[in-house]
Amino acid sequence: MTYLKRIFFILGILCFAAEPQACTPKEKSFPCVKFIKNYDGDTLTVNIPGVHPLLGKKIRIRVNGIDTPEIRGRSVCEKKKAKLAKSLAYSLLSKAKRIDLLNVKRGKYFRIVADVLIDEKKNLAQMLLKNKLAYKYKGKRKPKINWCKM
Repeated sequence: MTYLKRIFFILGILCFAAEPQACTPKEKSFPCVKFIKNYDGDTLTVNIPGVHPLLGKKIRIRVNGIDTPEIRGRSVCEKKKAKLAKSLAYSLLSKAKRIDLLNVKRGKYFRIVADVLIDEKKNLAQMLLKNKLAYKYKGKRKPKINWCKM
């Protein structure tokens, strides 16, 4: 094998070995999840690679730190904003090259709650807050929000 062929061979092995490690699940993070769908702005369904299908297929995730308007809300404004939040989340997640779940934990009602990072730089919660389609939420009692004024 020539010198250049050896270098390319070694670089190929290093690149191949580095990628799976970058997407290996850890205790509180699941990198490289595959987006399936989202119910609304703050609830999505994913497949988690590297996790047994019983635990890693079609898993519902609640976005940490925010609450979005309810699809089945009472007011017309809330329903309209809910559709916009769902649409924005879908647009960001469906076009993402990579989605990571960080700071994964069990939340209220034993749901899986996580920070959702898109393409290693966009935080889904921050994008929804920035567009006034969510408010900060710590899991306590929900305040009454007038979505018409947001």
